[in-house]
Amino acid sequence: MNDRAKSSTDYSKNETIMQNLNDYYYFVQVVKYQGYTKASEALGITKSKLSRRISELEARLDVRLIQRNTRKFTVTEIGQQFYIHCVSILDEVEKTENFVYSTLHDQLCGVIKISCPVALVEMPVAQMITNFMQRYPEVNVHLWATNHRVDVIEEGVDLAIRVRNMPLMDSDLIVRDLDAWKHVLVASPQLFQEHTLPENLEDLADLPTIGFDRPKHYWDFRHREKSQTQQIEYSPRLRTDSFSAMKFAAMSGIGVVSLPLVFVREELKSGELIELLPMWQLPQGVIHVAYATRQGMLPAVRALLDYLIAEFKALEVE
Repeated sequence: MNDRAKSSTDYSKNETIMQNLNDYYYFVQVVKYQGYTKASEALGITKSKLSRRISELEARLDVRLIQRNTRKFTVTEIGQQFYIHCVSILDEVEKTENFVYSTLHDQLCGVIKISCPVALVEMPVAQMITNFMQRYPEVNVHLWATNHRVDVIEEGVDLAIRVRNMPLMDSDLIVRDLDAWKHVLVASPQLFQEHTLPENLEDLADLPTIGFDRPKHYWDFRHREKSQTQQIEYSPRLRTDSFSAMKFAAMSGIGVVSLPLVFVREELKSGELIELLPMWQLPQGVIHVAYATRQGMLPAVRALLDYLIAEFKALEVE
């Protein structure tokens, strides 16, 4: 094959690839909006053109991706699998373009998808993310506050902040520890205007308490110096699934509560809350961040990862 013929063939291949990417994008939008009408409005093209492009895509692949039915919009089983691959391809294209832009312009940019437990979003991750975005105005962040254990690879998450109380199970993910998930028993000094400050675990029975909404409540204590453990049963005056509600109630003198140290550091420093029976330790775990790989990671994602590690480390020494 001469150079002219080879050049023509290469151009034809590149043109086909670009057409594929456009059609993949159109297909993703149709599935996303669950129909041609809304997708065509969002894309700014006619419904007939969009339908024709999807039909040409199906003909090229020799497969039915969407079932045509005037009553119901249905994606076939292979269409659903194809959708997942298309989303992955388009994400990689966006990451590649952002990588080039960041390299040429020396400016971090792009979209970062990060998941985090609700309690940690409230304190301190939300503030960390906000500070990072102020530093890098070209970076956009999708922050999912969820206690659901997301699938980093399947759900396309760049960074997943998690808490583990047991040794990490075998995983293909890379994990970096951020901080100890340490619980402390706290209360407001205001509470002890009417109650006696506890000197031992048995004294806790005389104090009002705050806890999660569950059938039975126990605190499992381990002595910091002696090999001694003790379980204390309690009946909360306030039951809630919100750490924020627990902290607010504790600061208002409603009762004693076990809260993550990372969540009450500032209040302990200011004296708004005090730690009770510090010689007795509650169960603790580890806050960590999980991700698929650093290879090919968007510069903005790598920068946020390093930033979070540094910020959590700074919390430890405050």
